[in-house]
Amino acid sequence: MTSAKWSGPMGSKERTYAMGMTWALVLGGLYLTSLYSYLLFHTLAEVFSAAVALAIFMLVWNVRRSLDNAYLMFVGVAYLFIGGLDLVNTLAYKGMGIFRGYDENLPTQLWIGARYLQSLSLLVAPFFLGKELNLKVVFAGYVVAVSLLLGTIFYWDVYPTCFVAGEGLTPFKNLSEYVIGVILLASIALLVKKRHLFDPTVLRWLVSSITLTILSELCFAIYVDVYGFANLLGHFLKILAFYCIYKAIIEKGMAKPFDVLFRNLKESEESLKRAHDELERRVEKRTAELVKANEQLAQQIEERKQAEEALRASEMKYRIVADNTYDWEWWRDPEGKFLYVSPSCQKVTDYKGEDFAADPDLLFRIIHADDRPSFISHMMEVEETHSSGEIEFRILRPDGSIRWIAHACQPVFDEQARFLGRRGSNRDITERKMAKDALRESEKQLRLLSSQLLTAQETERRRISRELHDDLGGTLAVLKLRSSFIEKNLQKDQAELREEFKQNLEHIDQLIDNVDRLSRDLSPSILDDFGFTPALRRLIDNFIKNYHVKAASDIVDVDHLFPRDSQIMVYRIFQEALTNIGKHAQAKNVSVKVRKDDHRISFSVEDDGKGFDVKLAAMTEASERGLGLATMDERARMLGGSLDLRSEEGKGTRITLSIPVKKGESL
Repeated sequence: MTSAKWSGPMGSKERTYAMGMTWALVLGGLYLTSLYSYLLFHTLAEVFSAAVALAIFMLVWNVRRSLDNAYLMFVGVAYLFIGGLDLVNTLAYKGMGIFRGYDENLPTQLWIGARYLQSLSLLVAPFFLGKELNLKVVFAGYVVAVSLLLGTIFYWDVYPTCFVAGEGLTPFKNLSEYVIGVILLASIALLVKKRHLFDPTVLRWLVSSITLTILSELCFAIYVDVYGFANLLGHFLKILAFYCIYKAIIEKGMAKPFDVLFRNLKESEESLKRAHDELERRVEKRTAELVKANEQLAQQIEERKQAEEALRASEMKYRIVADNTYDWEWWRDPEGKFLYVSPSCQKVTDYKGEDFAADPDLLFRIIHADDRPSFISHMMEVEETHSSGEIEFRILRPDGSIRWIAHACQPVFDEQARFLGRRGSNRDITERKMAKDALRESEKQLRLLSSQLLTAQETERRRISRELHDDLGGTLAVLKLRSSFIEKNLQKDQAELREEFKQNLEHIDQLIDNVDRLSRDLSPSILDDFGFTPALRRLIDNFIKNYHVKAASDIVDVDHLFPRDSQIMVYRIFQEALTNIGKHAQAKNVSVKVRKDDHRISFSVEDDGKGFDVKLAAMTEASERGLGLATMDERARMLGGSLDLRSEEGKGTRITLSIPVKKGESL
């Protein structure tokens, strides 16, 4: 389509000259009329505008059933009411004497109302291009709009003042003229944007009309006298603007009706003919393509048959694997419907796969009531995050028996990363659970026996300690006294015998010391007599004396924080640790610490000896590594605490015991 040129309609030079002379005479005559009677000039100018508006409406209304340009239909209806308002404005003009009691403000208000109606109509009209237009609705809308406008001026008297005698135009009127100009500029922009829907000549006249209207509004924005030059120039420009829209719709509509009124239909016919020719060409081309496509299709059909046979074989292979697995396998779509349930589900649940496919909620109903909340929480988490997850729960079979299930699931995605649901695997772990429970019970019984054994051991040690101290110690003391008595009563000539008795007394003293030490080791009475902290200090002193090792201690008083039975077990752990250091560590320095905080007591023994490989020691057979460490660990468990052993070859060893403070006991 040829683009529009903005030079105005042009014919031959002679016609252009004649037209120019005609307009010069008309405008000159109008100017002379204004000199004679400005009221006559104003009336002629406004009547011309109203006549053009009425002519536009009549043409559009009479061809409305065959007109396919909604823009022109909308503008035709709009200009009927615009011309009507202009006619009322003419009758209200100063000097007409028709509306008595009104001054120059009335025609100015009518003028602004008409121009708002005109500018908004031209702005809205392009939006109806290519759409169906209900003229009855449009007509009714304009009746309501104009009635409301006239009501605000004549009846309610709420329309803003536009002119004050002796002062001139009000700010509202001047501002309105500029606003109207902006609206008209926007309507031009819309027309240019949709210029492909107009005949180029018609479009040029429409744009020229709106442009002259904008210039006219600028003149009416600056006049101060209704009879002044600016008002006169504004009316000249308005006459030219209405002439341009007359040229666009009436003259072109009469001279070239098919171009203006049936442009879309004509273009559709031409497009249909072009499409028919293009279709014939494409049919020939498509026929040749179809022959070739049929050959390719036959080949593709054969290839597809081979692919389908391979797919069936692959499906059969995976179906055999899935259907014969021991675990209960399933696949659910994003909505929760089971797409696949392996036959093995019947062996696990005593329900068939068809039962789950027909009733997706069956899975939730057979879960044990105590485990259902945790399973629902698990499913919500994996659904929200599209992540994998694992959980164990119990199910109820129809016969009332309970089975333990180890459940694992993960999201399924296709090659385009679209979520296809969840893949789940459920394994019956009832026997394993029962074995674990039995093992746990066995461990519980073993710990009970171990506790009883250690208690019995301490009881037996206490008994033997008492017997050593009371019986054997007392006997040795008596023997020492009798031997001392005999030694003192020997004759002077029995010097050799006296010497033997002295040696026997030394042996008896040594034996008494050994019995006393053995009695203390078996059951340190200092624990009962003075408490844990003094007993621990005494143990450290004996360790220094027996093994000639430097020892530093940092011990806080914790005797009141745990009972006597617990104290003896902690004492035994320290005793075992110090004995191991003295016999095996080859240490030069030992550090013993006892600390406490709000909830726990920690005991630690650290040396700078040769150390050992803890992992290697843990893998060594119990018969080779002895019962020392195992007994220390068991005592720590009985105390409800933990034993931490850290060592490295050449870097010493550190043993830390941590036990909780029982409730009700304050630090």
